[in-house]
Amino acid sequence: MLPDELRRLLDDPPRIQAVVSAWGVQDQRRAHDNLLRMAESGVTLDLLARMADILAAELPRLSDADMALNNLERFVAVARNPLSLAALFERDAEALPILLKIFSTSQHLSDLLVSDGEAYDLLRMTEGQPVERQPLVAELCAEIATLADEIAKKELRRFKRRELLRIAYGDIILDQTLTVVTAQISYLADALVEAAVQLARRNLAAKRGTPRDGTGLPARFVVLGLGKLGGFELNYSSDIDLVLLYHGDGRTDGPRPIDNSEFFDQLGREFVRILDDATQDGQVYRVDLRLRPEGDTGPIVWRLEDALRYYDLQGRTWERQAYVKARPVAGDLDLGKEFLRQLEPWIYRRYLGLADIAGIKALKRRIEERAIREGTEERNVKTGRGGIRDIEFAIQFLQLLNGGDLPELRAGNTLVAMASLEKAGCLTHAEHVLLEENYAFLRKIEHRLQIMFDLQTHELPADDAELRKLAIRLGYADKPGLSARQAFQKDYEHRTEGNRKVLDHLLHDAFGDDAQAEPEVDLVLDPDPPRQRVEEILSRYRFRDTDLAYRNLASLSTERIPFLSTRRCRHFLASNAPKLLRAVAETPDPDSTLVNLEKVSDSLGGKGVLWELFNFNPPTLRLYVELCATSPFLSAILISNPGMIDELMDGLLLDKLPALDWLRRTITELCRGAEDLQPILHSFKNTQQLHIGVRDILAKEDIDATTQALTDVAQVCLEQIARDEYEKLVARLGRPTIGPPAEEGAPPHPRQGQPCELIVLALGKFGGGELGYHSDLDVIFLYDAEGMTVPQARGASPTTNGHFFNELGAFFLRPAVRRRPPPAAHRPQRNARHVAR
Repeated sequence: MLPDELRRLLDDPPRIQAVVSAWGVQDQRRAHDNLLRMAESGVTLDLLARMADILAAELPRLSDADMALNNLERFVAVARNPLSLAALFERDAEALPILLKIFSTSQHLSDLLVSDGEAYDLLRMTEGQPVERQPLVAELCAEIATLADEIAKKELRRFKRRELLRIAYGDIILDQTLTVVTAQISYLADALVEAAVQLARRNLAAKRGTPRDGTGLPARFVVLGLGKLGGFELNYSSDIDLVLLYHGDGRTDGPRPIDNSEFFDQLGREFVRILDDATQDGQVYRVDLRLRPEGDTGPIVWRLEDALRYYDLQGRTWERQAYVKARPVAGDLDLGKEFLRQLEPWIYRRYLGLADIAGIKALKRRIEERAIREGTEERNVKTGRGGIRDIEFAIQFLQLLNGGDLPELRAGNTLVAMASLEKAGCLTHAEHVLLEENYAFLRKIEHRLQIMFDLQTHELPADDAELRKLAIRLGYADKPGLSARQAFQKDYEHRTEGNRKVLDHLLHDAFGDDAQAEPEVDLVLDPDPPRQRVEEILSRYRFRDTDLAYRNLASLSTERIPFLSTRRCRHFLASNAPKLLRAVAETPDPDSTLVNLEKVSDSLGGKGVLWELFNFNPPTLRLYVELCATSPFLSAILISNPGMIDELMDGLLLDKLPALDWLRRTITELCRGAEDLQPILHSFKNTQQLHIGVRDILAKEDIDATTQALTDVAQVCLEQIARDEYEKLVARLGRPTIGPPAEEGAPPHPRQGQPCELIVLALGKFGGGELGYHSDLDVIFLYDAEGMTVPQARGASPTTNGHFFNELGAFFLRPAVRRRPPPAAHRPQRNARHVAR
C-alpha cells in the first residue's frame, strides 16, 4: 500500500472500513481508530503503509484480528519511540507477525508487553529459548539477595512476568513440545519458591537468629512440590501444591530466641504471604497447602518425624497417590530427598490391594460428580470424561499397582511415567501412544485457555465464536465442508473417548465395586501371601489341595514368554479372580479343573491377553472354565493350537451350526492354490469341532444337530482330499477312462470311452450322520469300470483303472492323512449312502 493511498483511506471511513473487513476485523470502526491513533503517535505514513500490508497478510489467519489490532495500537502508543518500533517492523519481516500472533492469542501476555517497556527487548534477545533450572534459580536469588524487602517482592513479580513471556514465546511461536514448556514453567516456579524461602528466612533470622538443633547445627527446612509442580508439568496459571517440613528440635540463637517449631511456623506463614499476597504488581502464585498432613486443620510446617509417623499410621490412598509426584523444590533439597526415601515404602507398598483401588476409584468418582453438578462435564478438559485427570489417574494407578518392586516406575512426570510403564509391560504400545498424544493435545488446550487471561480455567468456551478462536489458536484452519471449530470438536470428542476407554479398561471395568471380591483380588496381587491367608480364601472354593491350587493360580498370573508382561497379566487376572474362582468352584472337580485350566492357558503364550479378553466378554470366561472342566478333547485342541482362542470367542458369537454348503465353500477357498493341504485341513477340522463343541457345551443344540454337524465336517474334508488327490494322480498317471468289455462278446459299457468316476460310500455312524468327536470313518471306495488311463503328459505310460484307484484309496491309509482326522477303516457295509461323486 502506498502512503498516499493510506492517507485517502484514513480520511474516508467507509472505504477503510471495507478494507479492514477483508482483514477479518469485525469492529471496523474501532480498527479505523486503531490505525489513526498509530499515525498520531508518530509512525510516519510510509511506515504505517508497510505495517498495513503486513496486517492485510497476517490478520485473516489469526484467531482474533480485532484483538490483535487493538493490542498492537496499545503497544505502539506506549513505546518509547513508536517511529523506531515501526522501522523495526519494516527492517525485520518476522517481528510484527510474531507480535500479532501473541496479541491474538493472549490478552494477558499483551498486557505484560504493554505495561513493561523493557519486556519486548528482552523477549527479542531470548527468543523463547529454554533455560536450565539451576541458572534460573541462581539468577533470581542473586538479584534479591541485596534488595530491601518490598523491592525484592516487586522483583519476584517482575521476574515472573518476563520469564513467562519468554516461555510463552517458545510455546506459541516456536511450538515447543509440552515437555519443554511445562518444565520451563516448573523451573520458574522453583526459582520463585526458592527466592521466597530465602527472603522469608533472611528477614526472620534477622529478628530471631538461626534455628539450631541439639548439636548446634542449623535446623533444616524444605519445601516439597506436589501435583503438577512436583511432576515438572506446571500450567501457566496453576496453583502450586506445597508441603513444608523442618528437621531439628531446639531453639534459635538470636537475642530473642524461640523454639524451632515456632520459628518455622512463622517462616512458613511469611513464605506463603510473599507468594500468595495479591499486590498492585500481581500475585506470584496461589499456594495450596491442603495436601499436608491433616490438611487445613494441621500445622503449616510439619516436623519431619511427625510427618513420617502421620503417613505411617493415618495416611490414606489419595495421599499416596499425591506423593507419586512429590519432589523437593526449595530449601534443603537433600532433606527433602531423605524424607521421600523414607516415605517410599509407604507410597509404593508391596502390592496395591482392592481397598486401595476402591479408594482411587472413589476419589475419581467424586471429581466426576462435581463436574456433572457444575454442568461442565462435556467442556472441562481436566475433569471431564476422558480429560487430563482420566489420563493421570490411569497412569498413577498403574504406578501404585506396580511400583512396589519396580523403582523405575516411580516418576513424577506423567509422560516419563507412561514411557516407563510401557517398557515394563504395564501399558501396551498402542495405549502408550494414544495416551501420550492425547495428553499433549489436552494440555495444549489447557495452556491456550489459561494464557488468554491468566485464569485458572479448564473449560472450553460455550460460545461457538469463541470456540472457533480457540481452535485456530491450536492450529486448526477452515477447510471446505469442515470449519476449524468443527474439526477441533470432532478431534476433541474422539480423543477424550479414547482416553476414557483406556481408563475404564485398566481400572473401572477391570475392578468392580464389590467389596466381597477383595480377598481374591488381593490374593493375586500380593506377591507373597501368608499360607494361612491362602488356605482361608481358596478353601471357600472347594479346593482339596489349596497349596497346589494357589501354585496354579500364581502360574495363571505369570507369562512364560520373556517379552510378554507378567505385570499386565497379573493386573487383569486379579480383576477376573473372583469370577474365575466362582466358575471353577461350580465344576464337578475344582482341583482338576484348575490344573487343566493352567495347562491350557500356559499353552496359549499370552495369558494377559486372555484375561483382558474375559474382561470384555465375561461369558467367555465361564465357557473357558467349563470347557477345561468337561471336555479334555476340546481342551487338547486349544493346547495343541494356541491361536485358536479366537475361535473360542467366535463360537460364542455364532448363532447356529455351520451348514454343509457353507462348509464346502469355506474349505474350497482355504485350499485354493495350496501346495500342502494337510495343515489347512487339520486347522479347519479343529476350528469347526471347537465351534460345534462350544454350542454343545452351552446346550444350544440337540444331539442330532451336533452329530450331523460333526458328520458334515468330516464329509467336506474327505471330499476335498479326494478331489485334490484325484487331480494329482491324473497328472501323474493319466485320467482313468472306461474301456471295452473285458470278456469277448460282452455288451459294451454305456459310457465306454468316457472318464471313469469314483464313488465314496459312508457306512456306520458316518453313513447315518451320527459321528461323534472321536468317531472313525467307515468308508468304501468304488469305481465305475475297468479300463486304462489316458496320459495327460507326453511320454507318460498308461495304467489300469484298478491301479489308479487303488493308489487313490491307499492315500487315505497313510499316516500323514490319519495324523489328525480320525482313521479311515473298512468295515462291513451297512446303511450305505453316496457321500461324494
